[in-house]
Parts: sequence; structure tokens; C-alpha cells
Amino acid sequence: MRKWVSLLMVVVVAAWVLSCGHGQILESITVQPPGAIFGTPYLVGGVQLTALGNYAYPIATKDITNQVTWKSDIPVVAVVSSAGIVTTSGTGDCGVSNISATVNTDGRTVVGYATATVDNLAVPNCPTTPP
Repeated sequence: MRKWVSLLMVVVVAAWVLSCGHGQILESITVQPPGAIFGTPYLVGGVQLTALGNYAYPIATKDITNQVTWKSDIPVVAVVSSAGIVTTSGTGDCGVSNISATVNTDGRTVVGYATATVDNLAVPNCPTTPP
């Protein structure tokens, strides 16, 4: 009888451990690189951003770039594609735009941020690109 009780306990514990491993909890998102700097608003090409999901239970970091929703808060300055490529808008506007990577999971919204700085030396009030 003890053998069967012990075996049952092993099966129950194993099932519990396996079920917990399937539902990792996304704690935060880190966007790399944390910023993109463009020296001109007419630049051709862009910077690839990567969204790294930081998970708990078990602890892990995974590339979730294609699972997040990318957004620029000032699209007239910089735009970001669904693949995480940030570019200037091409309109000639300059400034700093916050880029967000968002996932809705387990009834929560998790967001990571980066910035895109677009300079234009022809416009006096534009941000200056750091050396």
C-alpha cells in the first residue's frame, strides 16, 4: 500500500511541476538598443530593434520581437514597422519619439521602451546628436 501511495505522490508532484513550466509569466520587456539616433530626417534605412521578454517561473529571457505591437508616439518624426525596424518618417521633421513594444498577456499589459532621435542641422531647434 505504501508503494502505491508513494507512486501516486510522485505522479501528482510531477504533474504539478510540468503544468507550472508551461505558463511562464512575462515580467518586463527590454528593448535593444535602447535608442536610435538619426543625423538627418531623410536617412534611407533604419535600425532594427529587438524586444526581449523577461520571464519568471522559470526565469528566462526570450526574443519576442515578432510578438509585440510596436508604436511610435510621434510618427511624424519616426516610424516603426511591425518587425521592429525604426526609421525616420521622411517628412523633414525632427525631434525625439518614444518607441514602445507592447504585449497583452494574462490580463496585464507589459511595455518596453526605446527612443528615436532625429536631428536636422537645417532647423535651429532640433535636438543635436551627441558626439
